[in-house]
Amino acid sequence: MNNVIEVKEITKIYTRKKRKWFKVETSEVRALKGVSFEVYEGEIFSLLGPNGAGKTTLIKILTTLLLPTSGDAYVLGFDVTKQPNEVRKRINAMLMGERSIYWKLTGRQNLKYFAALYHIPSSVANERIEKLSKDLNLQEFIDRKVETYSSGQKFKVAFAKALINDPPLIFLDEPTATLDPRAAREVREIIKQLNDEGKTIFLTTHNMHEADELSHRVAILDLGEIIELDTTAALKNSISQNESIKIEIPDYALSHNSWQEKIKSLSFVTDMGIAQKINGNGNNGNKVVVRIVSKGKLNLTEILSIFEESGVSIISINSELPSLEDVFLKKTGRLLSQDTSQLKKPKRR
Repeated sequence: MNNVIEVKEITKIYTRKKRKWFKVETSEVRALKGVSFEVYEGEIFSLLGPNGAGKTTLIKILTTLLLPTSGDAYVLGFDVTKQPNEVRKRINAMLMGERSIYWKLTGRQNLKYFAALYHIPSSVANERIEKLSKDLNLQEFIDRKVETYSSGQKFKVAFAKALINDPPLIFLDEPTATLDPRAAREVREIIKQLNDEGKTIFLTTHNMHEADELSHRVAILDLGEIIELDTTAALKNSISQNESIKIEIPDYALSHNSWQEKIKSLSFVTDMGIAQKINGNGNNGNKVVVRIVSKGKLNLTEILSIFEESGVSIISINSELPSLEDVFLKKTGRLLSQDTSQLKKPKRR
C-alpha cells in the first residue's frame, strides 16, 4: 500500500509568556510528544481523541498551517516544512467550518474565489460548483449572502470549498461537531461517497461512533501521544470478552466518593470512567455519565446496590457492546467526552 502521509516523531511545544509584576514567567505546553504513524492511499483514517488531545495541532501541521517543534512529516511525498507549496497544491481541508468562508459573499462567489486560488479555469470551476451544489443540496441558498445562512448551510459551503480543487487527499477537523443529527448523517454519507470515489480522508473526531462507522483505521490520541492504532474491529476485539454499561446519575453524586471506591473494588470491574454532561436531570440541570467495564460477566445487581446504599438515584442505564470508548477507558482511565486540556499542566521556567 502506498503512503500518502508519513509522520515521524512529530513534537509541538507551545511557549507562553506571562508578565507578573516585574518578572516574565515562561511556560511550556507539549501539545504533541513524538507522534509517528502512516496513512495509506484510499483509506479513511481517523484521529480519535478527547478535546485537548492535540488533534487540531497535528492536522494544522500536516496542512502546513503550523510548524512542528521537531520531527518530520510528509504529505503525498512532500516535506510539509520544506515544500509547503507543493503540499498545498495537492490537498484541501476544512478546519474551521463556517469561519473559513467570507460572510459578505454569496456561496457561489466563495466557491469561485477559492477555485481561482487553485488556478482552476473558470469553465471547470463552474462545472464543479454545479456538481457540488447538487451533491450537497446547496441550490436553494448558494446565491444568497453567507451572512443569511443557518449554521448548517454555512457548513455545507465550507465543505464544498474543501472539495473545489478535486484533491486526492482531504483533511476534515471535527466535521460534524456543530451539526444536528440529520446533517451529521448527511456529511458522513458524503465522506463515504468521496472515499468510494478514491479520495483519501484524514479525519479528526472525538465522536467514537463516527470513527467506528467511517474509519478503515483509527489512531487514538491522548495528551499528545498515540496510545493505540489499528482497525476499529481489531481495537474492539482486544477487549471483546468485556461487558460494559453506561449509567447516568445526578451530578450531586460526585460529592459522595464512597460509591466510586466501592464499585472500583468489585472483583469483576476492570475500568470505570466518569464524565459530566450538561442539561441533564440533576442539580442545576447537570448529570454525570458513569461507564463501567467488567472482565467477563458484569453483575448489575451489585452495582445497583452500591448506588442505592449511597443514596444516589439513577436516571438511566444502558448496556453496550465493547466500543472504542472502552478501549480509551482501558488505556487512560478516562472517557473520551472529558476535556483533557486542563490536564496539560505548563512547565514553568
